[in-house]
Amino acid sequence: METYDVAIIGGGPAGVSAAIYAKRKLLRTVLISREIGGQVLLTNNIENYPGFVERSGMRLAEYFEEQLKELSVEIVEDAAKEIRREGGSFIVVCGEGREFLCRSVIATGGSSHKRLNVPGEDEFFGRGVYVCATCDAPLAKDKIVAVVGGGNAAFQSADLLARYASKVYLIHRRNEFRADGILVERVKAHKNVEMMTGIVVREIRGKDRVESMLIEDSEGRRIEIPVQKVFVEIGREVKLDYMKGLVQTNQYGQAIVDRLQRTSCEGIFAAGEITDLPYGQAIISAGQGAVAALAVFDYLSKKGP
Repeated sequence: METYDVAIIGGGPAGVSAAIYAKRKLLRTVLISREIGGQVLLTNNIENYPGFVERSGMRLAEYFEEQLKELSVEIVEDAAKEIRREGGSFIVVCGEGREFLCRSVIATGGSSHKRLNVPGEDEFFGRGVYVCATCDAPLAKDKIVAVVGGGNAAFQSADLLARYASKVYLIHRRNEFRADGILVERVKAHKNVEMMTGIVVREIRGKDRVESMLIEDSEGRRIEIPVQKVFVEIGREVKLDYMKGLVQTNQYGQAIVDRLQRTSCEGIFAAGEITDLPYGQAIISAGQGAVAALAVFDYLSKKGP
């Protein structure tokens, strides 16, 4: 089994940045991810990534992949299933059974979209219930749709969907939105968007397709509103089962790291949204990935061959 200096888990901004910096330090590097881009693939309009003005998340992901190929980064299209200690190194076990022996690990993958966990969500998932407006907005053309959430992702989705749908309900369980003010104002400018705060989704209804949504206000009153598409944008949850028992996590399941992206397990570093560091932004994740790779280089240099 070939030994790598570092195995990078996850292909989002943190993983890609880590791979670039690790490769430029001439570290034997393998990047393990089912896809390159991570959450930027689900973002239609990127306005705050320095130097990138094309805005399309898909295009940014293509740039990521082009740069990785230019540096000859080895990419394994799989997901990490388990990390085991092997002496002073680690074995990364992938879902398809492949194993990689590595002297260090940079973990960046392990987050997924949160679900509403209400009746009808699973039944209609992919058939009226979606988590990616960028991917599925054209399906909303001339339809009545609902976006559930109050952060940047929800407002970006509502902004996009307003250009396709005849009506967009923006539903948030709190009374105040968490999204950036500029996004809130942009969505407010759409005449076909109705914002509903203090509302909880109780059920998604329909027969062969989504037809309505049962919602409840802060006083416990329930009403049924007609919708044909539901886009769930309530954030992401972290699942680091592949590192279970190796690294310390907080109450949200995020890996606890220091300023050099080091976890509680010597030799394992973490970056991006799976860590306990604040501000889940693509540019911040990319910076953390770079720090992790540089810290790995220093760690391996001190450790020796």
